[in-house]
Amino acid sequence: MMGEKFTHQGGLDMKQLAFFILLSIIVLLPAQVSAEGSESYLIYASEAEIGAIKAAYPSVTEEFEELPIVELALTDDEKNALQAEFRTAEIYPNREYTVTSDVVPSTYQSVKATPQHTAPYTGKGVRVAVLDTGIATDHPDLKLAGGVCTAAVCADGIPYDDNEGHGTHVAGIIAAQKNNKGIIGIAPGVELYAIKTMNNRGAGSTTQVAKGVEWAIQNDIDILNMSISIKIDDRPLEMMLKRAYDEGMIIVSAAGNEGWEVKPSTVTYPGKYSTVIAVGGLDGEWKREANSSYGPEVEISAPGQLVYSTYPTGLDIWDDKQDGYRRLTGTSMAAPHVSAIMAIYKEQYPGLANTKYREMIKQTALDIGKTGRDDETGQGIVQYEKNIKNFVFPKATVNKGHIQIDLHNKNNASGWTMTENGTALQETAPGKWDVYKTKGTYKFEVNYLDAAGKTVRDAVTLTVEEPAFPDLTMSSWFAPHISYLYSNNMIGGYTDGTFKPRQSITRAEAMIILGRAQGLDGTQRDTAFSDVGANNKASGYIQSAREQGLIAGFPDGTFKPYQSVTRAEMALLIHSTYRFNVDEEAPNPFTDVHSNMASYEAIRGLTQAGITQGTTAETFGPYDFMNRYTFSVFLARSENPMLIGK
Repeated sequence: MMGEKFTHQGGLDMKQLAFFILLSIIVLLPAQVSAEGSESYLIYASEAEIGAIKAAYPSVTEEFEELPIVELALTDDEKNALQAEFRTAEIYPNREYTVTSDVVPSTYQSVKATPQHTAPYTGKGVRVAVLDTGIATDHPDLKLAGGVCTAAVCADGIPYDDNEGHGTHVAGIIAAQKNNKGIIGIAPGVELYAIKTMNNRGAGSTTQVAKGVEWAIQNDIDILNMSISIKIDDRPLEMMLKRAYDEGMIIVSAAGNEGWEVKPSTVTYPGKYSTVIAVGGLDGEWKREANSSYGPEVEISAPGQLVYSTYPTGLDIWDDKQDGYRRLTGTSMAAPHVSAIMAIYKEQYPGLANTKYREMIKQTALDIGKTGRDDETGQGIVQYEKNIKNFVFPKATVNKGHIQIDLHNKNNASGWTMTENGTALQETAPGKWDVYKTKGTYKFEVNYLDAAGKTVRDAVTLTVEEPAFPDLTMSSWFAPHISYLYSNNMIGGYTDGTFKPRQSITRAEAMIILGRAQGLDGTQRDTAFSDVGANNKASGYIQSAREQGLIAGFPDGTFKPYQSVTRAEMALLIHSTYRFNVDEEAPNPFTDVHSNMASYEAIRGLTQAGITQGTTAETFGPYDFMNRYTFSVFLARSENPMLIGK
């Protein structure tokens, strides 16, 4: 039987090279044997070759969707024959992962991530997955959004339940709930997912781990925490992690617990991969915890000694009180501190690339040990900084269709621009851009020169959830105007969820929208108009507008609230509210607008200000009825001249 040997801390031989889940117990496992005389391998080849391999070898036991890889049980002769027939195929052993941890302490105070530090941010809306032994689904301090089991043996009941304990401990550091019991995690508001790749002995293979990463890709996981370890490079896993990283995922891993070895680097895989943030463990004095791996791959450090966190109650037999909490030590416990702080940053500063968040935690780390980056603690101990100084990045907020992007710390930058799909966007202030969108995902690029004169291109990808009217999308030129009004609570849709942009607008509807824009008192009440009683939803706005001299009604004492509004009437209403300057010397371009019309000055004021143009170059259409989108354009541009020309 083929296999690789190594000797671990206790001098025990293991027949199959093992991945470690950084716990305190070493579990001896046999090599993974799929059939008598055969072993499990992962085959990476072209799509065409994979198809031929599947046809030639019916013993395919697993295949991947994101990469052309299959799992096969092969004897030595079959392996050699396959390699001879498919010369470009890459054949890798399906390695065995095992648990091995140490006990770690953690204080949120050390990383400036207590609830008092991080409030009001909790990681809300950020999808975090713990790839581990699962998570205790019945733990009162943990709330799961879902999960998957890719382990060879799943838990009874809910497959991704934790029947080992390690994953539950990691999960609690990240996301234990604020519920007046037990502990609270650093980021209790995240959407927490369990990816169970390890069985109840803490063991899992390359296939099972890579399948877990693949699930994370396909389920849009933002942050993947991996407290697993192996000493040998594992190419299939490396490829899957690169795919995840290229998709924008933040990947955090324990650096390993091999610090007792003496060599240039004791960091284990996957922490060694460039796509992964390798986290070292610190003791209570902020020094490298004795067993924490060291080397040039250590990116950052976090508390990793005697960390108190959640544990499956049924397995909590270590401290004479079976309460579902215990202390553990190891880089496994350090990594989730970083994952949780990443989640806080991702909520606070949405839309950045994973590379930017990665740079952010390095820039905000507290240097410890040797000055500058060192192999024992990386950039230092991770810190949450609510107000990040010096580091330049696009700071975005999204609120009901309003996207605002500020270049944070712009004093350290120059020559900035922002584009969307290659089109430059206009600043609303130096280093600030405001755009208005309907539901969807939008990509921007902010370019600038840093303090050293180097060009930086920061991608920003933001999702807008509302307005979500099915009859209004960004394909309509007027959509930004409606989104502007919606984001400022000036306009809404109908009870059926639609906006009806082309439906005519009544005088009452116009007064409600304009009244909201002007902050008028909308309390329903009796009015001065005979046809508008207190039961009319617009009555408060109509009466307030009359009291302020914005409207007068008709000579017969009525307001005609349900009559559709014409373009001339709307010009009068808008102009009386916003009082645009009128150039009396400018020529009148419209043949249907005359000086004896009550709306003459208002039409000239609106058109000269760019609020609207005519229905043609020579006509204004004063008696055409307004619809909801044309009124929205009139009002939005009057409120915000930056929308003129949009």
